[in-house]
Amino acid sequence: MVGVDRLLPPELERQIFETDAVLYPETIANLLLVAAQVLEWIEPLRYRTFTIMSSPSSCPRFRLLKKAIQYKSAPFIHDHVWHLLADRDKNYEPGPFSDILRSCTGLRSHVFFHVHPHMLSHLQALRPLRLSAPLGSVFGGGEVKEFTVDFTLPMFSSITHLDVFDTLELDPWGSWSAIGLLPRLTHLAFLELSNTWADKILVTCPRLLVLISMYSEEPTHLAASDRESSDPRFLSMVLATDACTLDWQTGIQGGMDFWARADVFVAKKSRGEIELSSFCYASLADY
Repeated sequence: MVGVDRLLPPELERQIFETDAVLYPETIANLLLVAAQVLEWIEPLRYRTFTIMSSPSSCPRFRLLKKAIQYKSAPFIHDHVWHLLADRDKNYEPGPFSDILRSCTGLRSHVFFHVHPHMLSHLQALRPLRLSAPLGSVFGGGEVKEFTVDFTLPMFSSITHLDVFDTLELDPWGSWSAIGLLPRLTHLAFLELSNTWADKILVTCPRLLVLISMYSEEPTHLAASDRESSDPRFLSMVLATDACTLDWQTGIQGGMDFWARADVFVAKKSRGEIELSSFCYASLADY
């Protein structure tokens, strides 16, 4: 370490350690022991991303986050906890995540695979840039025949990328029609979106750059009209359910997640480089 201090300026030394921590997060525990200066640089990175795939009581990362909320300052949590993915059981109980959602007000990317209307009050403090969740369930869809997603809530004010784990075919358009009020939305995805719904959304959200119809496996039942959209912003994509977490982790590290792949596909469509037979459906061969 003495030799490193003599040979490298602090700025470069910090960049090396931070790059190592981001690319190989499993090394963070050891890096924290190198020196006090490295501890100061690296410790915040320990709290940047939380992927919670099991019951909170048995998840070390969940326990670490709860401990941080208890002992770290509120500004530290706000400034350094950026990304949270929670694969919660469908039988959601708000208790385990209440403090997390109220405290992690600086979240930039938030993924919830299963939610419940009780969660809405705990989401109010968030201002994420990217959100993935079954919004219909948050606002009562499935429990009541008539529901409305309130896109005027402040929690939607900063969202640029919204991945909605809902299939719109069973809902009235009025439940979602206010989506055009989202001031910063540029990228939007729904499950198995038909051309009819896509046309409504694109008219309602003229600032959209990308609209995706998502499938968990390659669709074999798409009608010709759903494969040949005339709007270059609309496409269908496949992302297997068991690949969602890895794709999300790739994206928050600046890699080619499904949003980035969609941007490439839409750019190719706009330039006329995509064959008409796959004008709407994006496959890996298109990248």
